[in-house]
Amino acid sequence: MVLKSFIRRGSAWLLTAALLISIICLISAGTVNTSAKAFEEIPLENANAVYLYNVENDRILVSQNADVKIQPVSTVKIMAGLICTEMLYDRLDDIVVVTQAMIDGVVGQHFNIVQGHNLSIRDLLYLAFCGGCHRSINILAHVVSGNLPNFITLMNNKAVTLGMNDTFYANATGMHHESMYTTVNDIAKLCLAASENPLLMQITTASDHKTEKLGDKNFVFENRNYLVGTGYTAKYFNSLCHGLAAGSTTESGYCAVTVADNGNLSYICIVMGAGITDDGTIMSYALVNDLIGWAYDAWGYVEIISVGKTVCEMPVTMSLDIDSVLVVPSKSVSAYLPKTTVLGTDITYSHSLNSEELQAPIAEGAHVGLITAYYNGEELATVELVTKTSIAQSEVLYALTKIKEISHSRVFIASVIFAVVFTVVYITVKAIIRGTANNKRYKYR
Repeated sequence: MVLKSFIRRGSAWLLTAALLISIICLISAGTVNTSAKAFEEIPLENANAVYLYNVENDRILVSQNADVKIQPVSTVKIMAGLICTEMLYDRLDDIVVVTQAMIDGVVGQHFNIVQGHNLSIRDLLYLAFCGGCHRSINILAHVVSGNLPNFITLMNNKAVTLGMNDTFYANATGMHHESMYTTVNDIAKLCLAASENPLLMQITTASDHKTEKLGDKNFVFENRNYLVGTGYTAKYFNSLCHGLAAGSTTESGYCAVTVADNGNLSYICIVMGAGITDDGTIMSYALVNDLIGWAYDAWGYVEIISVGKTVCEMPVTMSLDIDSVLVVPSKSVSAYLPKTTVLGTDITYSHSLNSEELQAPIAEGAHVGLITAYYNGEELATVELVTKTSIAQSEVLYALTKIKEISHSRVFIASVIFAVVFTVVYITVKAIIRGTANNKRYKYR
């Protein structure tokens, strides 16, 4: 009995341990390493061009060779996807019958799409921009524009509209073409526009998609961007990443482009022309994860002005109990800065007051001046200064002050002079009258 009990308990412990190990493995497979590298430890030399941009604060954190013309590689798909979703968002359930003209001459990923297949526009969009299917992109180009050259013209016109002045497209898939070029600065403009397109972001972020029908059967395909999909590998998966594109060509190496968002701050991260290490690490993905981890670890909102924190004191008159009042900012202000920012060193302040002193009564929150915060000499924010407390007026001092004011007023002085003159005149006249009367009495005697 003891042996059976021991076996039962041992089995239960083993099952529990196995379950815990499984859960840990699943969690490890589904999240990116959260230990962020210092910026100096990130091997940016393993890519030709790099760009890291904070959307909310319009701040470029990293820019490497951002103006150098490069092959656009898979970022071409972002432009193609932007146009297709803008033009076809209300036709997702329409069925397209594939013709030979739609797929002629297309190289690259094809998912065995052939003439005669019936596909919904929704499936074509997911096949193209989630699964990376080049034939699907060409089919959509025909649906949108009638043929591929017209679609490429649309792409180049859209680039001009977005201010991508150093970009030229020659195909819709990103396959190497000597006449094509772009810059990381231009790719950032494209990504910013694409990130505001909900349908495109939904498609490029999906981990997988099940087609309604391709040939005689349905099938599920995985996202080929390893930052958002785990179907091929979970090594680079990052739960903060949303879309947009990743890929490679023999001539231009690996690229990865994504939007990272933690609900508070979002970043556009672009790595172009990366290589692959001896151990098989694809550096485009590795660098994106390193840069995103560093950005969230090193940058954030720092409170530079704190409500209620004393800035100075102002002298107060007309109060017997209190001779000064504390002056504080009317509100708190935070700025997007390195988290190592030191107040008083990196952040400096200047303030101005409306007057040298205040007279009671004073209301709490009365506006008395301004305070300005600077970061390394650059003005960040200006906030009103207000009184921290209210101060009552002394009635005695008020009465004395009024008496003093009255005694120094021109009307009062004139009145006093008039009274004195009147009194003198009165006394003089009175004396004259009295003297005259006395003289008369003396005369009659």
